Amino acid sequence: MSARAIPTALGDLRLGFIGGGRHARANLYPSITLAGGHITSVATRSLPTAEESAVRHGAERAHADYRSMLAADDLDAVFVSVDPASHVSIVQDCLAAGLDVFVEKPLGLNAVDARRVADAEAASDGRVMVAFMKRFAPCYLIARELMADTASFGETMSFVSNFAFTTWTDELRDDTFLQLAAIHMVDLTRFLFGEPASVTGFRNSRDADINLAFALRFDSGVVGTLNLAAVPAWRRGHESLTVTGRNGFVTATDLATVTHHVDRPGSTSPWQTLDEDTTVIEAGTSTGSGGERDLYQRGFVGEVAHFLRCVSDGAAPSPSAADNVATMQLVDNLLLAIA
Repeated sequence: MSARAIPTALGDLRLGFIGGGRHARANLYPSITLAGGHITSVATRSLPTAEESAVRHGAERAHADYRSMLAADDLDAVFVSVDPASHVSIVQDCLAAGLDVFVEKPLGLNAVDARRVADAEAASDGRVMVAFMKRFAPCYLIARELMADTASFGETMSFVSNFAFTTWTDELRDDTFLQLAAIHMVDLTRFLFGEPASVTGFRNSRDADINLAFALRFDSGVVGTLNLAAVPAWRRGHESLTVTGRNGFVTATDLATVTHHVDRPGSTSPWQTLDEDTTVIEAGTSTGSGGERDLYQRGFVGEVAHFLRCVSDGAAPSPSAADNVATMQLVDNLLLAIA
């Protein structure tokens, strides 16, 4: 961490941002503002691009080399969103400067890379948060809360997860699809069900058209399936998760709807009375969102707000670099299952 005292007000944190690509511009820069943060320094590979981003977001300084930003600017934390192949080395440099780091996924392309960063974090004064935003999406937080009410939901038994959208590059393959996109759903299974004990996989991919199916068993006993696809048919995109407990089930659909069903058996036969209770939880719609609704419901604002609070409070953010090692190991195991 820097020698200066860390401000308790989120808006007073001095935040650096490394990167200025489409994802950063569309999702992370605006989410920092919505979460109450303020970017003071921007670094990209091009000084004009950095200066443009700095002007747009009210930053005081712009750099063509992130190393000069780390050395010259008195920062409290850094956001990193660049080419995934560069994440590991950049985060290591940020940690060496004693800074807390929010880094876009994937942090490393395998468990070995991920472990290098976790080791660097353990040896530094900085802390790392990996951007698995689905952990902060309201629909999945609601599902997790409902599952935790075991008196109503019962013991969690199984799940079915679906994730599909269009192929975005002719160079897409099974490994890059898992590492760059479907990793969100992979990490979500760990967030909701714990650590996996075994995985089995099947593939029916055709070059850049990806179709994968996995069966997983977790240490908790929960079993489930991951159905993953990247094909032109899913240009509209779709994701859903259904979790079955002994007494009920919960389904989260396309980040906007949660359906919660509970069986409330009485003393009579089920067809003699009304004892099936289904609740549908949906997001409101309003022009007042100003386009911000997507950033909240996908979890971007939630993850950024969590990181900023941790920086301000001196707390450890989650998911951490160490947590990321387990997610990357699961990605590695899934790829081995379809090899």
